[in-house]
Amino acid sequence: MGKITDALRKAAEERMARLEKLDSKSEVRYQFIAQKTVDSKIDPRIVTFYEPSCPIAEQFRILRTNLLALNAQRPLHIITITSSINGEGKTITSINLAISMAQDLNKKQILLIDADLRRSKVNKYLGFEQEAGLSELITGRINTEDAFVSIGINNLTILSAGKPPQNPAELLGSVKFKNLLNVLKEKYDYIILDSPPVIPVTDAGLIGAQSDGVIMVIQAGRTQRGVVSHAQGLLKQAQAKLLGYILTNIQYHIPAYIYRYL
Repeated sequence: MGKITDALRKAAEERMARLEKLDSKSEVRYQFIAQKTVDSKIDPRIVTFYEPSCPIAEQFRILRTNLLALNAQRPLHIITITSSINGEGKTITSINLAISMAQDLNKKQILLIDADLRRSKVNKYLGFEQEAGLSELITGRINTEDAFVSIGINNLTILSAGKPPQNPAELLGSVKFKNLLNVLKEKYDYIILDSPPVIPVTDAGLIGAQSDGVIMVIQAGRTQRGVVSHAQGLLKQAQAKLLGYILTNIQYHIPAYIYRYL
């Protein structure tokens, strides 16, 4: 039996080696980092801006289609993007999704809100500076017209986080924030909220409870199943509706015939 097993293992290894050799010729590797096709300060990981026809951007279009078709009787207007812990790619995902939705031929008006009042990054990734934003708007320290930013992408408006307040959870759980979302919902077709991660702070639950649904970003090969389950439980306790998950940091090969079709 040992000789037979060794022979089968050797044959399998040889077959895998031949397949890998063929794959290297017939498949196209695609990286998440885009080539800068225009002179812009926007981060190259925002692939929907630089390479809207690339396979990764197509995944965001598929996500957009699924979200828009998720509930035809009660459409989703306010969507929160979060993660279990820090560094899973929620902000990059939020921006790419918002741009993808703005690129829709139906020309829906999209508002991307940086609701991470503790560690905001939307400004950094989109390459602009804006001191005043959501925190000042909630507290009434700025006018509405001074808070919103256009970065030259049609149908897309940005509301940055503003200066980090001393009481972010209180602001996000306030009646003023709820009323603000109700006003913005009348002006914009879809609102994407980039929120803090669920487990470290309570903010995501507060934001998610005032949204039509929450999407959780999970980094493959890093975030453990138990961590995700714990985050899911916290969202449920906050009465936030979890719509689904987005898996990031996936490395895969794209067969050449699929790439040619795209």
